[in-house]
Amino acid sequence: MKPTKLSLLLLISIPSTLASFFVASFMVGRGLQVPVSPSNLLITLAAISAVLLVLSTPIWRYRSALKQKSTQRPKRVDPFYAVRVLLLAKASALAGVLFASWHLGVVVFTLSGAVAVQSLVLQNSFGFIASVMLIVAALITEQICRLPQDTDPDPDQAVTS
Repeated sequence: MKPTKLSLLLLISIPSTLASFFVASFMVGRGLQVPVSPSNLLITLAAISAVLLVLSTPIWRYRSALKQKSTQRPKRVDPFYAVRVLLLAKASALAGVLFASWHLGVVVFTLSGAVAVQSLVLQNSFGFIASVMLIVAALITEQICRLPQDTDPDPDQAVTS
């Protein structure tokens, strides 16, 4: 599985930010309230970030034990567990980008109005920060779950006797 590229995340974030800006302006134009993320969403995004990093600690410990080059080989991490953590990290990065761009679009819309309500700006800004925390935690976890480079440069060129 290829690592998540920042260019892909940026490519997803631009249309999502524009869509959230236009959805917020459409809602306000129809007499509805500016969309605001509830505080439990912000807590949930931060909690998912922490859980993701906690889930990657066995993999990180295994990799750091391999780098120490001790005589005793450390106990391997279940490969299915590592793949599940990796997939969760990849999905969290994509979801975090969508949440971050949604919050950014709403913050830009709120600040571009004639009157900017401070509570709306703060709540959506905190949502943006929590979403960025999720993205960073997901990318760190994905980096932890990467396979180490192979020491044999080309296994097909191995000498057979």
